[in-house]
Amino acid sequence: MKKILRPPFLSATLALCIVGLTMAGCGPTSFEPVPTPLMSPLASSVQSNEPADPLAGYDLVYAEAMPSGSRLVLRLQDGTTRVLSQSGSVAEPAWSPDGQRIAYTSGRQSGNYEIFIVDRNGNQDVPLLKRAFGYTWAADWSPDGTQILFSSNVEGLAQLYVVDLDGTTPRALTEPNTNSFFARWSPDGKRIAFTSDRSGSGDNEIFVMNGDGSQVQQLTDNDLDDAAPSWSPDGAMLAYHSYEQGVMNIHLYDLNSRRSRPLTREPLPVRFPHWTPDGRYVLATQEIVVNTQYEGVVIDARTGQIVQRIPNAQGLRAYRSNP
Repeated sequence: MKKILRPPFLSATLALCIVGLTMAGCGPTSFEPVPTPLMSPLASSVQSNEPADPLAGYDLVYAEAMPSGSRLVLRLQDGTTRVLSQSGSVAEPAWSPDGQRIAYTSGRQSGNYEIFIVDRNGNQDVPLLKRAFGYTWAADWSPDGTQILFSSNVEGLAQLYVVDLDGTTPRALTEPNTNSFFARWSPDGKRIAFTSDRSGSGDNEIFVMNGDGSQVQQLTDNDLDDAAPSWSPDGAMLAYHSYEQGVMNIHLYDLNSRRSRPLTREPLPVRFPHWTPDGRYVLATQEIVVNTQYEGVVIDARTGQIVQRIPNAQGLRAYRSNP
């Protein structure tokens, strides 16, 4: 029997825990950073041969862990911060192509995780879909900004859907006999990379398909969980997290050679990669205290070294209008 996936989130090998947020109020505000406990001695230190702030010049959005939950935070290029949503647990922010809006997952409504869209000023924070659709998560904008790709378990098993921004008519891209989730559009919008257990080996692997759901091809095949692919800006590589080393780490898959290699070799789990628009860095989340504390990490895409850590940040994403 196939496992029905219900965030948060899927299985222990894929999960980042979404915790409840009980603070009242929402909208753009500034805040004082939450004090950060000492980093686990197992986490690697930051390399010193990089700029003091590798993400200078980028707008950053992330889910910030709080003592009572999490909130969606925007850090602007000038260093000022803005809380975009703090009315429920949040995760998985995704920039619109023009940088004006952010889609994200929230459990604010009776614990039913669904996708919301908020503008960068914290206004117009509304659900994506106009009707109940099971759990929905892992939103990704089409490169032209007209559609949202997402995962849902409305049919029982997790499937991939696409919907126009009016949120009225979601269309299935995958068949409901296997789990498919954590999907991302290619930079040209022609293909979709995604995670699925359809190989029949009992684990999750990385697949690609056309934007309409046709011509599915399996990429990874190692009998261990591979998940959460992210396209490099030039469309030549996929970053994803893999259990191949016995602990989740970031791997790179070359779509031309069809070969993969580890990018990181961390002793503590590193998951959910996403490239910076210039392709120089891979952003990810590292679990530094089991199931209770996470850090955003900035990884040099050439060397695999962690060059920056952002305390309490999950789902770190960078945007710059001229990458």
